[in-house]
Amino acid sequence: MEKDAVTFAGEMIEGFSGFAMDALGAVLLIVAGWVVAGWVYRTTRRWMDRWERVDPTLKPLIASIARYAVLILTLIAVLAQFGVETTSIIAVLGAAGLAVGLALQGTLSNIAAGMMLLFLRPFQVGDY
Repeated sequence: MEKDAVTFAGEMIEGFSGFAMDALGAVLLIVAGWVVAGWVYRTTRRWMDRWERVDPTLKPLIASIARYAVLILTLIAVLAQFGVETTSIIAVLGAAGLAVGLALQGTLSNIAAGMMLLFLRPFQVGDY
């Protein structure tokens, strides 16, 4: 009986140490991803400021898209660190995105029209 308790305690300590290492790795990934996302945002913003042909309205939009892309990749890496099957999560997110896209068809067409106005630039900041 005492041997079973010692074996059980040893298995618990071993399992907890494995989980603690995974948790520490996940925290490090989150911190690194957050820092890299901020760096990507600032670098993209500076890179856009150098181009005069880019509309000032697009600069923060494109920089934010790059930042959130890095944060999403970081989240997927953290889930993979814990052993979660990320391919199924990506498939579910794709299906959910399709469902939301079909539900918001009219609104998304207006957003796409606004993006086309920003990219094609028939109007610029300061026009009357």
